[in-house]
Amino acid sequence: MTGIIDQQVLVEDQQADTDSITNGKDDPIQVDSQYEKWLRGDRETLEWVPEDVRPIFVHDRGGDAFSLFEELGREHDNAGFVVRANQNRRIWTEEGDTGKLFEWSSDLAERGRDSIEIQQGGGREARTAEVSITAGTCEVRARKNNPGQEGSVEVNVVRVDEVSEADDPIQWVLLTTESIATLEDVLTVIEYYRLRWRIEDWHKVLKTGCEIEERQLQTWERMEVLLSVYSVIAWKVLELRELARGEDSATPETLLSDAERAVLETKFPELSGQNGKAYAVHVAKLGGYLDRGPDPPPGWQTMWKGLQKLRMWAEGYELGAE
Repeated sequence: MTGIIDQQVLVEDQQADTDSITNGKDDPIQVDSQYEKWLRGDRETLEWVPEDVRPIFVHDRGGDAFSLFEELGREHDNAGFVVRANQNRRIWTEEGDTGKLFEWSSDLAERGRDSIEIQQGGGREARTAEVSITAGTCEVRARKNNPGQEGSVEVNVVRVDEVSEADDPIQWVLLTTESIATLEDVLTVIEYYRLRWRIEDWHKVLKTGCEIEERQLQTWERMEVLLSVYSVIAWKVLELRELARGEDSATPETLLSDAERAVLETKFPELSGQNGKAYAVHVAKLGGYLDRGPDPPPGWQTMWKGLQKLRMWAEGYELGAE
């Protein structure tokens, strides 16, 4: 089951050229750098997670910050991270030599090869990429021009380079606290990073499906309330998609109301008594999914369209029952 523990809302003042993070009922808190919002979200999450659970924070290149490595890699034993490198950082190698991250990682010995399913998006077609995988350990060093940071933080590095022919081959340099002792460990780190695509899809539902950025409300407080409502809807769309793909074991009662299930069972009588996956697939059918043998699992867009239709029918069902 996926879910949202914490959400940071960034308010941009284009005239003053400042960014702030909303803080519930209090005034927004101004942030000096984009990295602060990532760390703030991580800290909030650590407050919510039970002590016997060790979270692993996954960030794309926007989270590549020495302060994040310090806090999660040096100060918190009860948390880990996987961050895609954005900067060609200064490093110390295991042999004690100086170097640069990207050049050093390109010379590491290959640990193995694997195939990765690349999603469609950003003008890129979906494809299966054959990749070469390397891994090693180094210490990333603080930047020279930042007096507030010093020393170095030891990290494991997993590098993924596409070897199959492609116009835009993937190349990931992942910094992590997680073990790289075996190839299975390395593949696990890569899988953690790939889970980031799920939150990317969640944001697509918010932006493209719910059109949250098109809403013209006068205050950030009202926008934050609306975002809270849409966030739940976006989560439901994504969870139904995962359920339709057979990657979740939730029951239909978990995700669909009594009225929604009643409408589906009226439209598709064969559904009664089936599992949650069958209900999710039939929600997608309302959105245009054909469910033929060779068809891939439904995507979030057909699920979004189907859920919209289902919610409208369920509302009419409830009104008729009153």
